[in-house]
Amino acid sequence: MKTEEFGVLESITTWAAEGRLPEMLPTKQARSVKTAAALIGAGRQMLREMSLEELSIDELCEEAGTTVGAFYRRFESKGDFFVTMQRVQTMRTEQSIRAFIARHPPGQSSLEMLCEDIVHETVDNFRSNLGVMRASLQHSREGMWKVIKESGDRYRSMLVLLLTPYMDGIPVAERQFRILFAYQALAGVLVHVVLNDPGPLSLGNKNIEKELLRLTHAYLTAK
Repeated sequence: MKTEEFGVLESITTWAAEGRLPEMLPTKQARSVKTAAALIGAGRQMLREMSLEELSIDELCEEAGTTVGAFYRRFESKGDFFVTMQRVQTMRTEQSIRAFIARHPPGQSSLEMLCEDIVHETVDNFRSNLGVMRASLQHSREGMWKVIKESGDRYRSMLVLLLTPYMDGIPVAERQFRILFAYQALAGVLVHVVLNDPGPLSLGNKNIEKELLRLTHAYLTAK
């Protein structure tokens, strides 16, 4: 195959068997799931350089080393294929979040360390999933942001639980709002960069994490 299979073949097999990829047509053939993984990997790469409208099924299949017939045996439409890409992305992100939580056992971290990890994880998520994120945002009015938003809601709930004990000096009644707004500001900057790249810092600039950490930590500790 011409494109990496996104390194998630085993996970996709499990998620499909658990019914967590409902837009992917059911199959018991391992080869068919491997084809789906190759298509997802190819789609992710192609969307980094083009819009969802420009993504051709013919070109996608050529890039993935498969056939258009094989595509339609796995997905009824390009829309179903894209939602499956979103679901795979969010489940991969949630695996990363579980690892993040494990790195910070209760009472064994600091607000600055947590902010640094949160900013890094969030920027890395936008960078590694750039094409899918941009296409999702561009089609948000068509409901294409729903899967990612639901994952984000779960992430924000986790941040409230994780950060609240470390916010000494901030009234308890204010802590949840502070955390939620800090993440809204962090994600908002990255959404603006993905959609418009207005400068001064692009998503690929090594200083963007440093400045977003400064912004996030300063707000969470401001009196």
